[in-house]
Amino acid sequence: MLRKIQTSQLELGMFIHSMEGSWFDHPFWRSRFLLDDQAQIEQILSSDVTRVTIDESRGKKLSPSPKSEALLEPGEAKVYSPKLAKALELSASDRPRSYLRDVTEPVFNRLSPREHAAEVRKATATIKRSRKVVMALFEDARLGKPVKSRKLVPLIEQISRSVNIDPTIILNIARIKTKAEYTYLHSVSVCALMINLARKMGFPEWQMQDIGMAGLLHDIGKMTIPENILSKPGKLDESEWEVIRSHPQRGHDILSASKSLSDIVLEVCLQHHEKMDGTGYPAGISGDELSIFTRMASICDVYDAITSRRPYNDPLSTSEALAEMMSWSGHFDQLIFYDFVESLGILPVGTLVRLDHDELAIVIGESPSNYSAPIVRSFHSLDKDTPIAPKNIDLGSERSRQLIAVEDPIDRGFSDWADFSAALLSNASA
Repeated sequence: MLRKIQTSQLELGMFIHSMEGSWFDHPFWRSRFLLDDQAQIEQILSSDVTRVTIDESRGKKLSPSPKSEALLEPGEAKVYSPKLAKALELSASDRPRSYLRDVTEPVFNRLSPREHAAEVRKATATIKRSRKVVMALFEDARLGKPVKSRKLVPLIEQISRSVNIDPTIILNIARIKTKAEYTYLHSVSVCALMINLARKMGFPEWQMQDIGMAGLLHDIGKMTIPENILSKPGKLDESEWEVIRSHPQRGHDILSASKSLSDIVLEVCLQHHEKMDGTGYPAGISGDELSIFTRMASICDVYDAITSRRPYNDPLSTSEALAEMMSWSGHFDQLIFYDFVESLGILPVGTLVRLDHDELAIVIGESPSNYSAPIVRSFHSLDKDTPIAPKNIDLGSERSRQLIAVEDPIDRGFSDWADFSAALLSNASA
């Protein structure tokens, strides 16, 4: 059971579940740990953290007191899916402190229908403008001209503004690209995804320009790849793959000629196809050598690639893409991947969730009216602790219904969740 308390109420033996604020605000490299040393409490008290959440099922309970705060409201408690919960519990002593902190919910502005329509028009104009700017930039790179990054700053600011207002708007528009536009708008999408993820992870605003620039320029090396290889609809042979695998180094060579680009931009360009287990390219380096920005870019790049229509494949839906990526052992940094999922607000098919009216449901797809909202199938009443007649609910169109939290099947007593969820999904269209 989770309880939010003041830091002045901390006692030895309590289990810290999360701390308020970003990772900049507290002195620990992780946010979940048992308080077993008075020095830990003193460190928290001397930090900028004023409130923490304790897990009373894993440590000492709060002593009865009139100062005790109420239990977390529905939706405040962060309960992770089993696969991601396991990733979050991994030993992280060798990881940078910068992303070892509890995540927070993305905050989207609640727009009126008129405001939403206006933002859609602005985001559409930004995407159109982006396409022209990136096409011109990439053409200059193909001709051997140096990259003039200052021309990209206003564009990155526009993308960042749209992401800040409501990331679902610009990301939804950026997904709609033809095969011919893919190379250019892919870079715009990765820029927006990188900024959105960076905000989720608590990076300061002064780093957003470099992070966005890294997303926008990460694939510039593809401009040196022959078009017959880049757009080949069939399977590439080994010699063609060798050419494709050279594009990060080629891009790095192009960007290195510019004196105005940060190390973040250069390393993301060079390393965005590397993998945590060392099986990526061009250098085959592994987790310990990959910066946090490279790990972020790897996820954003793959996600947009497999949800976009390309010359050699049809796109996956967003939820299908996340489920697929989650299954790729050794590819991504799992801690950052969880932040990425959270930043999109998209849940993979098969996720157990709690709805309003105290109902449990399973995610069966994504709403056609709002790709960031799922379609769920309710099947159990928590209030009565009994099964109910399954019902499909499109949370994108049925605004009267709400998703309260992601639930852990084990905690809810579904020890056979794999078989049970398979049965629910097989009957989802009924």
